Parts: sequence; C-alpha cells; structure tokens
Amino acid sequence: MKMTNRLALSVSALAFASIPTFALAQSANEDTESRGGLGEIVVTAQKREQSLQDVPVAITALGGEALAANRIASVRDLDGGVPNLTIRTIVGGASLPTYSMRGVVSLGAALGTDRGVALYVDGVYMGNGSGSIFEMGEIERIEVLRGPQGTLFGRNSTGGAVSVITPEPKGELAVKQTFTLGNYDQFRSITHVDTPRFGPLSLSATYLHSERRGDIRNLGGGTQWTFSGASGSETRTSPNSLGGSNTDAINAAAKLDFDKVLLVYRFDWTDTTQTSAGQGIVYAAPAYQLIFGNQPYPTLLTPITNKRPDAVNNWAALPSRVKNEGHSLTASAEISDQLSIKNIAAYRTSSYATLFSQIDGAGGLRNTPSTGGVGLPGTADVLYGFACLPAGVAPQFCPYYQPSAVNAPLMIQTVIAYGTYKQFSNEFQVNYDSDFLTLTAGALYFHQKQTQDLNNTYALKSAPFAVFPGFNVPNLGQPNAYGAVPSFVKVNSKAIYGQAEVHVTPQLDLILGGRYTHDRKRGEDRATANALNPTGFYPIDYKDGQFTYNVGVNFKPTDDILLYAKYATGFISGGLFASIPFDSEKAKSFEAGIKADLLDNRLRFNLAAFSAKYDSMQFTTTGRNIGRPELTQVVLNAGDAKAQGFELETTLAPVDGLVLGGSLGYTDFKYRSLSPIVTAGAYDYLVHERPKWTGNVNATYTAAMDNGSALVARIDGSYRSAANGTSFVPGTAFGFSQADSEAFKAAQRIGSYWLWNVRLAAQDVELAGVKSTFALWGRNIFNNKSVSYSPSLVFLISADYQRAATFGADWTFEF
Repeated sequence: MKMTNRLALSVSALAFASIPTFALAQSANEDTESRGGLGEIVVTAQKREQSLQDVPVAITALGGEALAANRIASVRDLDGGVPNLTIRTIVGGASLPTYSMRGVVSLGAALGTDRGVALYVDGVYMGNGSGSIFEMGEIERIEVLRGPQGTLFGRNSTGGAVSVITPEPKGELAVKQTFTLGNYDQFRSITHVDTPRFGPLSLSATYLHSERRGDIRNLGGGTQWTFSGASGSETRTSPNSLGGSNTDAINAAAKLDFDKVLLVYRFDWTDTTQTSAGQGIVYAAPAYQLIFGNQPYPTLLTPITNKRPDAVNNWAALPSRVKNEGHSLTASAEISDQLSIKNIAAYRTSSYATLFSQIDGAGGLRNTPSTGGVGLPGTADVLYGFACLPAGVAPQFCPYYQPSAVNAPLMIQTVIAYGTYKQFSNEFQVNYDSDFLTLTAGALYFHQKQTQDLNNTYALKSAPFAVFPGFNVPNLGQPNAYGAVPSFVKVNSKAIYGQAEVHVTPQLDLILGGRYTHDRKRGEDRATANALNPTGFYPIDYKDGQFTYNVGVNFKPTDDILLYAKYATGFISGGLFASIPFDSEKAKSFEAGIKADLLDNRLRFNLAAFSAKYDSMQFTTTGRNIGRPELTQVVLNAGDAKAQGFELETTLAPVDGLVLGGSLGYTDFKYRSLSPIVTAGAYDYLVHERPKWTGNVNATYTAAMDNGSALVARIDGSYRSAANGTSFVPGTAFGFSQADSEAFKAAQRIGSYWLWNVRLAAQDVELAGVKSTFALWGRNIFNNKSVSYSPSLVFLISADYQRAATFGADWTFEF
C-alpha cells in the first residue's frame, strides 16, 4: 500500500489539531427542503448560472447531499443514477470509461480518436479518455447534459456532456473530516480545510486516501512474470484478489475576490494503483473447449459462468497505475450590470501504465503437447489441425512443438498498455443579459499531445496464442513493443461560438446558436512491425473544419412551467489511424420537453423526448476486412443510425420530511445502414451496449429532532434492461455452425437487473461542541452477481460482473 491507515489518520488528525471549532450553517436549499418544499438547483449548463428549471436542456444535476447519499466519488459512480446513461470501465487497467447515452456509445481508445460524450472538470474539457476516471476529494456538483451540445460545448459531445464542478474556497474557517470503514478492507479518509479570508484571499484544500481489496479471488495469484530485454529484466507478481485499488488525491483552491473581479485557481492531483476487475468467461467455442479440456491443472481454470464466481484465474493481471494532475485559472469580471467576461486557462497531464492485463479471463492455460491424434488433442493440434509439424514448417511459425514450450503459459489475449497525455486550453467567454437579449459567446484554443504504447500479446513476435516458456515475457526493448518509442499524436483545435436568446415577450424566447471548429491532428502511429509492414510506422496528418448549430424556442406559461423545443447538431472529430482516414461522425437531434414545479414546489416534473440521426458513424474493425491484414485494427465510417426516446425525472415531497424520486429513460436505437466491411463474416450484427430502458427509484425520509439533529433513511434502486454485450456474431467464415453462432449470441446477452442501495444516517449530532454525522450504508445489498459487460474475442467471450455487495460506516465531523 502507498499509505497505511495509520499514516492517513495521522495526517488527518494533524490537519485539525490547531483549528478551533466552527459549526457550518445549512445551505439555502437544505432550509427550503426541511420546510417541505423542493429547493432550487443552480447549474451552469449554458456557461452561466441558471436555475435547473429554466434551462432548455435535458439535465440531471447532483449536488453535495445527493453525491454523498449515493456515494459518488467519480463519474463511474453515475452509472444507474441518470436516465439513458450507462458507464462502464473498459478492461485493461487504463481507467478508460465507455459511456452510452441516447444511442451514442463513446470509447475513443484508438490513438487520435475521440469520444461522443464529453467530460469537463471545472469548465475544462478532458481530451483524453484513458485515465479520465479518477476519484476527487471534493465535488460540489455534477451535471449530466443529454443530447448534442455542439454549440456551447463543442466537438465530441454528440451524446451529451458530463460536467464536474469542484467547490471554491468559502472564505470562512472550517474543517470537515470523513472516515469510512467497510468490508473488503475498505478504508477512506477525506480531510477538507477552508481558511478565513485574508483580505481578498481565501484558500481551501482537500486530501483523500481510499483503499480496498478486490472482491474476486485470483486463482493465479502469486504467479511471477519476468519481463526481459536489452535493458535488463524485472519481475512482477500477480495479485491474490482482483478489483482492488489504492488512491491518494489532493484538491486545492485559491480565490482572490476584488468585488467585481474574481480569480480562482484550482489544482487537483490523483495517484491510483489498482488491479483490474476479475475477468470471467461466459462462452468458449468448441475448439477452445478442447484446449480447456486437456489441461494439467483444471481446478485452477476460470469457470465458464454468467454469474460472478468467487474466483477466476487472471494470472496475467498485474497492478496498473494511473496518475492525473490539473491546474486551472478562472478569471471573471463584471463590466456592468449587463456585461461580464470570463477566461479559463488550464493545463492537465495524465499517465497510465498497465504491464499486463488478462482481458480474456483465461489465465492458467498451458501449452499441452501433441497427442498425435490419440485421446484429447494438444494445443497445437487444436490450433493447427496437425498441419504445423517441425519437419514441414519453420519453427518460428509453430512454437508449440518446441521442447521449451511444452506446459509453458499460453495466452489467448492480454494487453500491455502505457500512455501519457498533456493538454493546454484557454477559453474566453462573454455573457450579456438584458430585457431583450441574453448572449453567450466565446473562443477556445485547445492543444493536446498523447503518447500510447499498446500491444496485444497475442500479436507479438511469439506468434498467435503467445507461449511464454519459464513465465518470461521477452518483449522488453523490441522494436515497436513495450519499452520502445511509443506512438504519438498532437491535436490543435480552435473554435468560436455564440448563442443568443431573444426575449420576444416575458414568456417567449427564441434561441439561435452556432459554432465553428477547426481541428488539426499530426503524429505517428507505430504499429507492431511484421513482414507485411517492416517499419511499423504510419504518419498521422488530418485537418478539418465543422460548423454546428442549434435553434430553439422556449415558452413559460407560468413562472413554474417551461416548455421548450430545439434542433441541435454535433460531431465527433475525424482523423487518420494506421494510414486509413476517417471522417467526422455527425449528429442531428430534435428535442422537446417540459419542466414544471407544481403543488407549491412539492412536485418537480421534467420530461424530454428526442429523435436523433447519426451519420458516418465511426467503427473499429480489423484490417483484414479491408485487405490490410498487417493492421490489427482500423477506424472506418461504416454506418448510419437513428435513435428516439425520452427521459423522465420526477421528485415529490408529499409530506414534510419525505422525498420520493424516480427517473425513467427509453432509447430505441436502429442502424439505418451498415457497410459490409464491418459485417463481413458475421452470422448476425447486433446493436450492443445500448439498453432500451434505464430507471431509478429512491425514497428519503428525514425525521427532525428538537436538538437540531436528524435521522435520515434512504433507499434507492437502479434498473437496466437487457442488452447485447457485443455486436459481431461470428458465422461460417470463422468455422462456426449455426448452432455455434446461436450459442454465442445467447451467451453474449446481458440480462436485465436491479441494483439496490441503502443508507441510514444520524445527521448534525452535537458531541462536545462538534457536529457529527454517523451513517451506515450498503451497496448492491442483494449481492446481484450478473454480468455487466461481455466483450468478444470471437472464439471466447469474457465478462465483467457486478461488484459484490459492500457494507460500511461513515463518520463525518465538522469544526
């Protein structure tokens, strides 16, 4: 562990040893809700502060209390709580999220590619997907904007945008400390300190330490791997459990407030060491089952099951490390009562290192010797059908018969991934507000440099289904492999934008906005060298300009009801990958909605319906499909699609102390056209990772006490309907019979499920002049074990499972 519990406790205790007691007051929203109504939620979804109910965008906004009640520490924890949004982390240890929102599945893993759901932290666009899931010590609010945000948020937001806002210094002396203990050795400490104002200056800082062990045993734990090469060797050991993490994080902020001029500097730093979640197996083709069936240690193999097992064999799942650091300076000034300006300058870096990741779930396999056709076949017998014999084929093309390879570890597919990322951005904004016109305009400059060293070990020079005699991985220092010069891409993006709201009458607004973006991408993609591509180098040089716009109308029949309709466009930037160019993916969407606060602010009802078209969709496929077998993967524009659906969010406070909430999302996604390039060899091509239905229900009851404390009980459940885990169902071209293809299709299907969480808290309990909150909580309390993700390796389908039930206790106290 990077820091023991004792050290974390010592640091936290030292932080408030010299600070006098101080009681924090309730926020205005908390006061309003304690009297029985629903408080106002302020958001910045249109680059300025507005009430949630006045913004003509489908938004889910979660404030501090909701974040704490739902135990949301990073964007990954939003999964299940926002309609029509699902989030998962791709296997491989790089903390790369995949979002699915309104039919847009956002990944952007290939070098120089982008995602369709944008992530912002304090108004700063996060250009890199890898490493973008990280814990933050203090989050004030998270806003999820659904639908194309191409005018105000720009490129790569065709599905929507997720905006994370951290707090500014409050300018009053205060300390807040939270300790958490839970099963799986969970320990979490968050220490937050606010200083008083020193003239115009106020400061704040937060330190977080969080650790837990994994929830699935690793049958391959303790396996030692030696990575050797020209520069030496190193030995790493597989962990005994999978899904564990250890994180340290710091957030700091400084604010200079000169009446009408405000400067806010923010800093965040996160360092996480983690093991990937336990990878299981839900399907193995008949040929693979022959390999599994003739293994010397069958009890050490991963079971094939669609329910989370107690143990899997991921002997090549070594701990990975992800680091993030960010700096931003926001300067804003009120020029007049109607005019204000803002500038956000930011610099961010991140890095990730995954030495070995077992994405196939099939650890423990050995290269069994040939049986010559007698009894169960050996590895080479299955893979080559007895055609690969030392007398007839060069040994480098058939390593399985070499004496040193017999009983050596056999890998179906693992990943080695290293990468770094740096970005600088500067955005200038102007806001004008009068009785006739509200205008938001701005300009953005964005620069990033991304490096990536990514290798699938099945594609290294040790031949397909890599064999590693003596648990030695001899690729360190090889050309274009781990330890070599990585691929890189530099991106420069410039944009100007403006959005005007014309107030035709006090009830009627007309909206018109537009944005022009110019992108330039340059770099070098260094694929693994082979006989068909001796150098392994592909230049990247791409440039393009795109115009996006939105038009809309807002109507407020009363102060508590907003009706709106709009048409918006967006795009995902194109590029050049492995010498193959691909164009921008474009979105066009119509949306209509209603936002209403009714029954004297006891009922909030927000409904949005949408219809979207996605053109020139970007697909990742193998180079073999375009006659380029030397390319492991390529990115192509290979289809068009449409999606339609709705999101409903409602909150009801029927009596004082009781709040009932719920959300429901529906998305019907269909391909309008598909290129035969991506469907070549398929028995069927499925809509994947796009559940039709998502939902959430919750109930919170607050019993106020005479002494100012309160008991708060909460239960919430999230629902996701069945969905396909993969798109490509292999057919006869891959040696599959119809029965094999149908079995594959059934196995990859992810069933519907509910997840339930509870929390019981005693709030604002005063002990010795200190206000404390004690909470007991549980997540996935019924221990749902279903599959959450099922990626295909053609002849094998691996699986992620729902995290095991967790239970714990929080203690928060404030000075």
